[in-house]
Parts: sequence; structure tokens; C-alpha cells
Amino acid sequence: MDQATFFEETVCPSAATLFLRCPEDVMLDRLLKRGETSGRDDDNIESIRKRFRVFEETSMPVIHQFEKEGKVVSVEAVGSMEEVYARIREGVEKRGITRVNVSGEN
Repeated sequence: MDQATFFEETVCPSAATLFLRCPEDVMLDRLLKRGETSGRDDDNIESIRKRFRVFEETSMPVIHQFEKEGKVVSVEAVGSMEEVYARIREGVEKRGITRVNVSGEN
């Protein structure tokens, strides 16, 4: 929470925070599949579960605080990439956030 507070005080307030909701078993399965090809030593059950705990302890307080402030766009992240992208797009557009073309994009 300290880092989020510091950022908002020194850089700018957050307009929105995208939170992708996904059951832990789905995330575990995805990360274990990634581990089959990534070559990462930390893509194992023990390390992944530790990362989940650290996320819960350090990041969820920020999400909860930002939810109280109405800053969270919460999206279900189960399904195909296209389905999740459509949910993300719908969620951010409801907040009035639209796509910005980056130089060099069509």
C-alpha cells in the first residue's frame, strides 16, 4: 500500500486499476503449463504458491483500498484470450477510458 500511496502523492492519482479475477487453481494450471516451455526455475508448484501468498499479502490491500475509492475495474479472467480481452475492453470503456493510438500503430 505504501508504494501505491507514494505513487499517487508524487506522480498522479490513479484513474483506474485493472484487476483480473481468476481462481487460484486456474492460475496454477496456466503457470505450470508455462513452466513446461519457459525454462524458468520458479515455475514450479512451491514457488507459484509462494507468489500467490505474497500477492495476497502485498497487493490485495491496494485492491481493497482502491475498490473503496471506486478505482477498480474488476474483470473475470477465465476463458479465451478473446473473451477476457472483450471483458477488459467493456470494463474500461464503462469507466470512460478509451483506446489511445500509440505512434506507429494503425
